[in-house]
Amino acid sequence: MYGTTFPDDDLRRFLQELIRNAGLLEPTHRPHSLGGTAVSVSESLALGELSDAGTMSQQDLATRLGLEKSTVSRLAAGLESRGWLTRARDDGNRRVYRLSLTDEGAAVAERVGADLRATHDLLLSRLTPQEREALTVGLGGLIRVLGELDDGRPGHHTGGPSA
Repeated sequence: MYGTTFPDDDLRRFLQELIRNAGLLEPTHRPHSLGGTAVSVSESLALGELSDAGTMSQQDLATRLGLEKSTVSRLAAGLESRGWLTRARDDGNRRVYRLSLTDEGAAVAERVGADLRATHDLLLSRLTPQEREALTVGLGGLIRVLGELDDGRPGHHTGGPSA
């Protein structure tokens, strides 16, 4: 029977439109251009986290991005091959990789961040003050609820209580 598998509600419609309009459905082999550089969504998020933190473990990056360790290992290897990241074994624990942006990676992160800031400024400037407040409250609430859930789905890191 058609029409009964997926939810027919505002949340689904809003998320679908947001993802579609943001171009997030593009295949991973066709990254977005941010700051004049082709980067995937996960690369741009990793660059932002590393730019903010300076140096962190690969596990810390996995936690911050909500990704599996193996996925972040491949992501870090890709950033390293592009010359944007260095991976070094931690002196205190040889099983741990410490990640840092190279000078080139920091420059890419700055360009990507500037592009994102400009886009955010444009988007938010077109909202009324009431719409900005509603967006802040609504997304904050949705993130809070998602963080409280722990449904055990593989790769679903919510930070919620363990079962």
